[in-house]
Amino acid sequence: MASNKEVEVELQEIATAEEEKENKDEEKQETTEENVDEGNVYSSLTNPSEHVYGLPSSIRSYTVNKDASPDIHRKARVYRIISLVLVVICVFLLIVVLVLLIKLTGTGTEPCQMVEETNSSPPEQECSMKKCQEVYHQHFGETQHLCSNCGKGWLRFDNTCYFLSPTRLTWQQSREECQKKGGDLAVITNERVQMYLSRKGKLNYWIGLSQVETNEWTWINNTVLTVRYWGDDSSPGDCAILAANEPHERSWRPFNCKLHLQYICQKI
Repeated sequence: MASNKEVEVELQEIATAEEEKENKDEEKQETTEENVDEGNVYSSLTNPSEHVYGLPSSIRSYTVNKDASPDIHRKARVYRIISLVLVVICVFLLIVVLVLLIKLTGTGTEPCQMVEETNSSPPEQECSMKKCQEVYHQHFGETQHLCSNCGKGWLRFDNTCYFLSPTRLTWQQSREECQKKGGDLAVITNERVQMYLSRKGKLNYWIGLSQVETNEWTWINNTVLTVRYWGDDSSPGDCAILAANEPHERSWRPFNCKLHLQYICQKI
C-alpha cells in the first residue's frame, strides 16, 4: 500500500494538470473571441457606401458649387470688355503717332503767295522760286521782286513791301530810319494801297508827304500829288500822317513834324 506522501504527490500532479488544461481552454476561448471580433470589423460595414474607398472611381460623386458658375461668366465678360477698350485705345494712339510722324517729317515749307487771277488756273502751285516767277511772268509779264521775301516784320502788297513801326520818332527821324532799312517813308498813289494801310494800321503814322521845303504838298520821291485823302486839313503842320482809325477816304492830317509818332516805311 502506497504511502501518504506518494498519494499527495499524485494529487498535486493531477491538480496541476487540470489547472494547465483550464488555462489552455481559457486561452483558446480568448483566441476564438478575438477572431470573432475581427470578423465583426469588416462585417460592421453593412452599407458599402459608408466607406469612400469602397466605391469604384466611376461611381463616386463630387460636389460642385453651382452658384460659382454665373460669377465666372460675369468675370469673363468684364475681362473681354476691358480687353476691347484697351485695343481701341492702342489703335487710337497708333493713329496719333502716325499723324505726328507725318507732320514732323514734312517739308515744312509754306505755300507760295496766291496770285489774283482773272482766268481759271490751278489754285495751288509748287512752292519754289522758279515756279513762282513763272506764274507771275505768265500773268503779269514781269518777275522782278514778286517772289522775294520782304524781311521780318514787313508786309507785301502790290509788289511793294511796307513796314508799320511800333516805335515813335519825328518825321525826319522816321525817314532816316526807313532809309536804314533799305526804303523810305510810304508813298500812297492809289486807293488800293490807301485802303490796305488803313486796314493794317491802328494808330497815326507818318507818311512820305510834306511841304517842308515848298508851300506845296509833295511826296518824298517828287511825285505830283494827284490823289488826295485829306480829312480835316485845317490843323497846322507841314508833315502828313495817316490816321488809321479814320475812314480811309479821309484819313490824312497835317501834323507838326517835330511830334513823335509811328511811321510807315516802303521799299520795293
